[in-house]
Amino acid sequence: MSTEGRQPAPDFDDRHYERPQKNWICGHAAEGCPCKLGPGPGGTCRAGPECTPQLVINPGETKGLWKCTRPADQGGSCPLGPNVDGTCCRNTPSCQPVRSLRARRGLLVRATLIACTGVLLLALATPRRAGILSPGPLTPVHTGAHFASSHGHAEVKDPAGCAECHPAAHSGPESWVGLALTTANRSGPLAPARLLGPARRDFTAMDTACQSCHQPHSFHQASVAQAASCSVCHLEHQGRDHNLLNVNPAHCTTCHGDAAQMQASATLAEKLPAALFAKILPKGQSAFPVARPAGGLTSRISSFAGDHPEFRLHQAGTGDRNPLAFNHALHLKGQAIPLLNNAPLDCQSCHVPDASGVRMQPVTYAQNCQSCHALQIDPATPSLTLPHGSAETARAVLRSLPVAYTDDAVRRLQLSGSALRTHVAEKLAAFQKLNPSGEALERRVFFGLPSAPVGRDSCNLCHTVESSASGGAPRIAPVTVPDIWLPRARFDHAKHTQTSCYACHASATTSTLTSDVLMPTKANCASCHGPAGGVTDSCTACHGFHNPPPPASPPLRAYFDSKLPTRPASLAAQP
Repeated sequence: MSTEGRQPAPDFDDRHYERPQKNWICGHAAEGCPCKLGPGPGGTCRAGPECTPQLVINPGETKGLWKCTRPADQGGSCPLGPNVDGTCCRNTPSCQPVRSLRARRGLLVRATLIACTGVLLLALATPRRAGILSPGPLTPVHTGAHFASSHGHAEVKDPAGCAECHPAAHSGPESWVGLALTTANRSGPLAPARLLGPARRDFTAMDTACQSCHQPHSFHQASVAQAASCSVCHLEHQGRDHNLLNVNPAHCTTCHGDAAQMQASATLAEKLPAALFAKILPKGQSAFPVARPAGGLTSRISSFAGDHPEFRLHQAGTGDRNPLAFNHALHLKGQAIPLLNNAPLDCQSCHVPDASGVRMQPVTYAQNCQSCHALQIDPATPSLTLPHGSAETARAVLRSLPVAYTDDAVRRLQLSGSALRTHVAEKLAAFQKLNPSGEALERRVFFGLPSAPVGRDSCNLCHTVESSASGGAPRIAPVTVPDIWLPRARFDHAKHTQTSCYACHASATTSTLTSDVLMPTKANCASCHGPAGGVTDSCTACHGFHNPPPPASPPLRAYFDSKLPTRPASLAAQP
């Protein structure tokens, strides 16, 4: 039943209502007859006459009568009336007011707080202060002789090394309070206005201690609207078995799951140079080129299996632009290969893990192609092959076949003298019947036979070959096989050895074009990494947070440096 608009009872007198928040009560309350006036705010008894008599003078009279003014709720006019001198004939008996239960409870709480504060201050003045303040043991990487020093406080022994990360650890409590409330200015991260308001806490200033030892990183993408502190994700004092690199996924979705944060990031990105968002790769490595979305990587994401977008390499219009022609379906059709003991080709025939097992070794002609495509010149002399990798070198070999046949005979047959000359002459005569001219030979090698535009060992079987207008060697388009297909993520093949290659790359058995992107889709990964598969779908399982400094122009470098905390002067000598 709603109580809105209800009125008190007609006989309710709020002037004499005993409110529970009063600190004092009448001393006669224990006898069951407290006075109606009650004690004053300071605990003084307000006992006295029950009324203030009023002098009534009728018209035409010079003397009047005193009249009782006691209210009706207190008994009305008394029978005796006022005294002749105009004073009330009835007095409320005085008492000694006592504290209410609420007041006594408040005194107990305040006394307890004062006592605890005193004990704490005394404890903090002892040499065991560091142990009392420590919220828990540090991880092993943050302990040792280096962290046991106090840096400017040699007289204070600090086994825990608090001052290494907390410069104010050896100052007094008054300094802690002042530092927490003022910081750099009144609008600092811990200023009262921010602590009491809805603004998110910014502890970035604490990162100066982290950056003094750790290599400086950027705080994620350059378009982050509000940077997070190192200590927000890398929690210390969690025990000696805690791994600082284990980051709770909730820290990621705090921003990426917040539409307002993502919109602020997209707005900021529009004002920044595109070079700040370039992915820095290790020297000598290339990545599959994918276009950065117009608004940046600012889609709202609360979980991988849920609203995580599809991998960008599968977006419409994206394909492998490698000019090398390769037909996966042809190589995986199960044909027996004599050079492989009549075993068919499979994924492992060409894709071999590196020493760590994390990534695959680059596919090369010498390691993976030469056994089947040896670039033979003369079918009658299989050992005579062309070098791979340079059209100019291959053309030079074709134009010096006598030398090539001679070297082959010496190396393979150990011939010399007249026998060597006779062998080379016979080989050249037989070869000339198949190739009447040098131009025809070069066309066959680089472009295939006229009847078969693509020969089994011709260059254009796999490469894009263009004739030279100046009469020089044909131009072969450089091969660009990406080393990294997901530049913003990481994948560990060693952790997926129990999974079949075709479970993630099922389209390889039907792909006939190089432009086909054979990488797994998001749905393919989410079948295991999500609630359905039971495998972790943590953001940090595939993504890293920090970015290395971009090798950019001085203005961009200055912008990047402005995002990093400054190295504290007290720690400047540390490596």
